[in-house]
Amino acid sequence: MPSPAGSLGKGDVHGELISCIAHGLKYNRDGQCVSSDVSSEAQCLRLRTWACREKDGLIFVFMGKLALADTIPLPDSPRARDSRYRTRRFGQVVNCHYSFMHENLMDMNHQVLHSRLVGKMKPRFLGMNHGDGFVEAHYTFARTDGRQPLSEVLIYGQRRRDGRDFAYRDVMTIRTQYPYQTLRIETQGIEEPVMELWISYVPQDRDELTNRVFGLLSIKRLKVPFLLDLAWPILVAFTERVFFEDREIVELEQAAWKDLGGDHNQEVFPVINQLRDLLRHCGQVPDGAGNAAS
Repeated sequence: MPSPAGSLGKGDVHGELISCIAHGLKYNRDGQCVSSDVSSEAQCLRLRTWACREKDGLIFVFMGKLALADTIPLPDSPRARDSRYRTRRFGQVVNCHYSFMHENLMDMNHQVLHSRLVGKMKPRFLGMNHGDGFVEAHYTFARTDGRQPLSEVLIYGQRRRDGRDFAYRDVMTIRTQYPYQTLRIETQGIEEPVMELWISYVPQDRDELTNRVFGLLSIKRLKVPFLLDLAWPILVAFTERVFFEDREIVELEQAAWKDLGGDHNQEVFPVINQLRDLLRHCGQVPDGAGNAAS
């Protein structure tokens, strides 16, 4: 049997088989031991298996019943496969419940948090849409102080020396399509989005007080060939800094929630209240479905 101290992830893959690092037993994709040089009792060993699919450089694991795996569509990120875009993949652990991550991205009124990176930005809420399994918010922005950072020049493909001339030209759409979240930026004069972000928040513990953020960040290539590739380290550093600031604030929110024994804020922003309703509704395990969802 597999060694209790050795993960199968440390084993070797042989075609459609995986072998245990400790005992060398081989198992097929159904979890059945298929080693020919072991006793009949050992051949009765079976591992628990889950359906896995690879798409756009990510591996999705369906934790429910195998028979239902093909009935659940995988999220689609066409920009990740589009040569006109360059895509960054990331997956970092954040010490908070995933709901804080959804709220932080959905509420673009927190721009003061990033003012050292992008200058003073004034957001304007354009409205929201919601329906079966989703909430969507639309924003536009104006820079009221500070200079345009180089990373933003690379995203929009233009230098905006006077922020007033470009005020409210761009529309940012944030959408929670449970359990995933996306962000899209569109600007006047460009038919396709200049940036798209797809994120999944995967709990890392039983209490769901930590989560790993898996993401695909796609930036539209500039007219000058290879310019985005040359400047890619600048964009990586910029996005890392934004993520650091966001992570810092959501972890503080989680710590406050723990210290106070819950959320005592009186939330008034309609988008966040709608989002919370969605997360509560979709995040509950239906009666009798605990084994399928665990």
